[in-house]
Amino acid sequence: MDTVLKALGLKSGSSSTVGQEEVLSQSNAVKVASAEGVRGAGVALATSTAVILGACKLFPSFNRSLSVSGKTALIVTPAFASFFLLAELKMNEFKKHKQQAWQPRS
Repeated sequence: MDTVLKALGLKSGSSSTVGQEEVLSQSNAVKVASAEGVRGAGVALATSTAVILGACKLFPSFNRSLSVSGKTALIVTPAFASFFLLAELKMNEFKKHKQQAWQPRS
């Protein structure tokens, strides 16, 4: 159990566990990061869908050169990449803010 808590960042090397407030703030950070990722994924999905559908309509050779799965991959890949990138950046922002809060004030 201690190994799982350490892996999740809920327990440090010492025997004390992180307080309830810290767990709630981490949970809120994950929610905010997920929401940011979903928003970015939606924008990327709409954009890539419009671009690929436009390319299929305007360029018949493009339409014939790829299968349905290839076109689908071109649509969903930017959405997944955007979700993970924006969520990770938001979590890194949270970690940076958290580290600055823990720094001793001079």
